[in-house]
Amino acid sequence: VVSSWSLLALGIMPVSRGQSTHCSRSDFSSHLCLLTRYREKYPAIALDMAEGSARDAITQLRARQLDVAFLVGTFELPDCHSRPIWTEPLVVALPSKHRLAGRAGVQWTDLAAETFLVRHGGTGPQVHDHIILRLAGGWPPPAIHRFAVERGTLLSMVAQGFGITLLGAASQLSPTFGVTLVPIIDEPDPVVFSAVWSPNNRGAALRNLLTLASKMRRTETTACAE
Repeated sequence: VVSSWSLLALGIMPVSRGQSTHCSRSDFSSHLCLLTRYREKYPAIALDMAEGSARDAITQLRARQLDVAFLVGTFELPDCHSRPIWTEPLVVALPSKHRLAGRAGVQWTDLAAETFLVRHGGTGPQVHDHIILRLAGGWPPPAIHRFAVERGTLLSMVAQGFGITLLGAASQLSPTFGVTLVPIIDEPDPVVFSAVWSPNNRGAALRNLLTLASKMRRTETTACAE
C-alpha cells in the first residue's frame, strides 16, 4: 500500500515511504520561488535537497538514483529529457567594503585584476570556465582559486575579503552578510538553468513540478509573493 504522504526529494537521500521524486540542484536561490510555489500548491509533498556537480547528477539520473536535476546550462543527452526553465543575469559577489561594491554595475575589465574564488563542486567548474572565457587574452591571466567548500562557505570567504565570485541574480533572494552583488553590465549571456530527467519517469510529483516551472517561466515570475 502506497502512503498518501509523498516526498519530493531534492537530493539523493533514501526514501522509506510513499512516492519519491529525487532531485539535485546547483543553486537553491535560483529555484527558491519555484519550490515555494510548489510547497504551497502541494503541501502534502515534503521537499529535501542536496547539491552536486552536473556530471554527478547526470550519472545518478542514469542510475535512477535521481528523478530530476536542476543544472546550470543547456544539455542535449540521448537518454535524458532536458528543458531550460529559468534564466537570470550574471552578477559578481564582492566584499561589501570592496572599491566596486558601491557601483550600479561593473564591466569585465573592472574585474580582470581581481582574485576569483570558485568551488571544486557544484557550479564551480562552469564558473571557472566562464571566467577564463571572458578574460582570455589578458595579462596576467586571471587569478582563480578553487576550494572544496559549500556555497555558503565560499560566500563567507568573499565577505572576509579572500576574493570575489560569480552568481546568478536570484542569489539576492538569500543575501549573505558582508557580500554585495553587482550586475556585470557587459555580460552578453544570462545564466540558464535547466531541468534534466529520465523519459521513463512518469511520477506525478515530478510532472507537477515541471508543469509549474513552465507556467512560471511563461509569466517570467521573479517574486515569490504575489
